[in-house]
Amino acid sequence: MTRESAKEWAHLLGEKHLHQEINGYQVFLKLIADCCPEGGVVADLGCGNENFLTFLLQKAGRIIGVDDRALEGNYQLYLQADLERELPLPPAGIDLIASKFLLEHLNNPAAFFARINTALCPGGTLVLMTPNIRYYPYTANYLLSRLLPQQKRMTLVGLITGRAADEIFPVAYACNTPSRLKRILEEAGFEAVQADTYSDFLISAVNRPLGALAVAYEKLINYLGIKGMKGFIVVQARKGL
Repeated sequence: MTRESAKEWAHLLGEKHLHQEINGYQVFLKLIADCCPEGGVVADLGCGNENFLTFLLQKAGRIIGVDDRALEGNYQLYLQADLERELPLPPAGIDLIASKFLLEHLNNPAAFFARINTALCPGGTLVLMTPNIRYYPYTANYLLSRLLPQQKRMTLVGLITGRAADEIFPVAYACNTPSRLKRILEEAGFEAVQADTYSDFLISAVNRPLGALAVAYEKLINYLGIKGMKGFIVVQARKGL
């Protein structure tokens, strides 16, 4: 059985047993849409080739993609930068900053958030999505990142998950719990409006047994009403006026 067929099987199992599960990715996209002002300037940090903010093209005045690679695509402007060390955006010139699965790769999130705070206009918004290391697959990856050199960890992750080498990157997980993320954001001058966790059970579905375990875990967490233990974190934070 291929990884994709195992995911499809787990997806159908999840639809049967987790039909009331909130789709965190849709929450993430809705927050971005709601926080984008008409004609506003938006930045996608760590944009890669996905250009996932193209749905804002009719609303935003300008979308800027920032990545460590030189890219082209559907945004109005692309900037190449090492986001671990710099953020080449004008001070107080951005209305909304969005980022998806970038934060876990940064060693110094406090400095990253400080640069974002400088780039946002007063009252501007940051919306991001990142893994939660309280979720058991990411807990395992976090521990591996502490026990093994990154290259060996990435090779092992590729063998276990079947992911291609260009889909696996070094990780730091420097603030990847809801409470720690909120604290670092507030220390950087943000108001953390929302920091919730959402299901990411398909990340574990590399085969049917692991897919079934992931669905069972989500069902148990829902039954027990335990917050903060799901797969990824969605955060909305606002810069002060």
